[in-house]
Amino acid sequence: MFWTLVTVFISGFAGAGIGLLLRQITRKRLPKGIVPICAGLTMIAATVALEYQWADGMRRTMPEDLVIVTTREQQAWYQPWTYIRPWVRGFISYSPAETVETAPGSGISVVQLRIQERWNPQMIRPALVDCAGSRWADLTASTEFTEAGIPVDTDWRTAGPDDPIIAALCDRETAED
Repeated sequence: MFWTLVTVFISGFAGAGIGLLLRQITRKRLPKGIVPICAGLTMIAATVALEYQWADGMRRTMPEDLVIVTTREQQAWYQPWTYIRPWVRGFISYSPAETVETAPGSGISVVQLRIQERWNPQMIRPALVDCAGSRWADLTASTEFTEAGIPVDTDWRTAGPDDPIIAALCDRETAED
């Protein structure tokens, strides 16, 4: 957030400079108000550009094999340009390299879901995914497993094949088989 503020302030100074330059070019025929108008417009433009570039910039800092499961887009009345094209406020992803089966042949995978939101630190949420049953569950420290790798007393979410987590992980497993 600090660097965002620095970027916006620097763009404001640059915009004010553009306004001053426009006044000089027109031999001061433009009103003095053009300077703060240019500063404000460049600050807004910088803020909008930073919002739209956030998701791609964040994605570049993560593992290369990262798969985006779902995104959360931002639309707001105080950001009217978002009705034309919403910006990505957050996303859920996982890395196939970090996905393992609970036991060979169990059909249940453990995945590290990465939840990333703008202005928030990344959260990693371990989950169990059962592709055959089209369901998933949170993996907690108290989760116990049988010798076959089947979790005991797990609160499964029956999601169906249209659920983003099931669709992303199970399509990937199908492609590898």
